[in-house]
Amino acid sequence: MRQMKRRRLIRTIAIAMVLTFSSTQVSVAEPPPLPEDILSLGPLKYLFNFGVQCEGKSDLPHISRHKPGTVNVQTRTTCPGKGVEITTRLTRVYQGTRLSVTKSNQGSGRTTINVSLNCIWRKGTKKIRYEVSSVHRLSDGRIGYTYNFQDLEC
Repeated sequence: MRQMKRRRLIRTIAIAMVLTFSSTQVSVAEPPPLPEDILSLGPLKYLFNFGVQCEGKSDLPHISRHKPGTVNVQTRTTCPGKGVEITTRLTRVYQGTRLSVTKSNQGSGRTTINVSLNCIWRKGTKKIRYEVSSVHRLSDGRIGYTYNFQDLEC
């Protein structure tokens, strides 16, 4: 009886190890980079209009109501009937130091990204600047850039 339980246990462990270390491979691509000179592209706005029914938009960075202590921003690209892609970078600028988080997403007709950073503001200090810059791409090759910023106290 004990030998049967032991054999079952060994067989179960062996199967689990084979499944764990099998050749299933997941590849994760890096999001496409934002142009480092995005601010030199000319006047950027929070809204980029591709034309009829197609646009890219970056909202203002704001203090989260769902997760206290974080600053959130939402960006979206919309174009019915086309493939859309967005890459967004949220940057915190504080005492000359820049900390960024970049996310990317794609979809059909519409895609949205939510990006967040911890808020490090403390009472008695000046507001901290949060900047959002995004690249909006359509499947027909058109590209638009949006930029927005806000100085916040958390």
